Amino acid sequence: MKKVTKHIIVLFMVLMIVVLSISIAYAESIYYADGYQYTYINNEKISLYGADDGIMNPLTIPSTINNRAVVDIRNMAFFENTVLSSVDFSNATNIERIGSFAFANCTNLDGEVAIPDTVTKIESAAFQNCTSLDSVVFNASSNLVPNQCFNGCTTLSSVTLNDTVTEIGYYAFSNCPNLSYIEIPASVTSIAQSSFQNDTAITLGVYRNSFALEYAESNNINYVILDPEPTEPPTEPSTEAPTDAPTEEPTVEPTQQPTQPVTEAPTEAAVFILGDANGDNSVDVTDATVMQRYLANMHYIDEKVIMHGDVDGDGEISIQDVTFTLRYLASIEVPYPIDQPIKK
Repeated sequence: MKKVTKHIIVLFMVLMIVVLSISIAYAESIYYADGYQYTYINNEKISLYGADDGIMNPLTIPSTINNRAVVDIRNMAFFENTVLSSVDFSNATNIERIGSFAFANCTNLDGEVAIPDTVTKIESAAFQNCTSLDSVVFNASSNLVPNQCFNGCTTLSSVTLNDTVTEIGYYAFSNCPNLSYIEIPASVTSIAQSSFQNDTAITLGVYRNSFALEYAESNNINYVILDPEPTEPPTEPSTEAPTDAPTEEPTVEPTQQPTQPVTEAPTEAAVFILGDANGDNSVDVTDATVMQRYLANMHYIDEKVIMHGDVDGDGEISIQDVTFTLRYLASIEVPYPIDQPIKK
């Protein structure tokens, strides 16, 4: 009996050594370079695992680390990182995926997050509960705004979606009380029932005959229609020759041009309305939409007109101008005289 027990103990120890050897062999190794933490996907690609606090403000997502392309941000890479205050994707030319909960609960992440078009996949809850985030420009090549992606972003006030998006997942923008307006591209064919849950101030910018229009009407959500009403096509001009055309040249001689130059009366100084980006002499959600589309390179209009949307007077249209305009439309006090005539 003792001999059998001894054999069992030896066998158990052998099995434990094998299991530990396999675990060690396949354990994920974390590497460090220039303040970044990463893991290898293969010899050419790596996944961003985290970063030191010293490079968090702003956190610049690099294109490469140690000559290997940064293509992925791991699940929960920066989860609950309260040091992180901004994320810059402008150098992330190789990034393809943002993992689930990658930036979730980063409560001090503020300003704008612009997701680049190289991103083909964003996992669920990637930016959930970023309670200081102001605006999002979604230029990703992914056709899905995933489930819970921006859920609980309580200060989020501006979102720009591109025409690649076809689906908005459940709770994608829910519990965002400051989100007063979002344009839904005509490409969108699916919106979850809870996508905008508890967004009491939300107005959707929609297009005629679009899924978003049906969604807004069936869910009693305020909306504005962005495309103009269709007009009847003009009638073709008649090709028949007129029957009563004059046969002779007119006999009245033209009057002589004045020999003295005519001086024009001075005109009043040009006046425009601050915030009126589309030049219709009023400020409404359409002006914010025009500015958002201009920033996303989706809409081009007369530069002179759109510069009326430069409400902060810094000489350019920026997401801050959109934010101030939306806040004004939501009856939130702003430091600029939006909707007031201004002399050039």
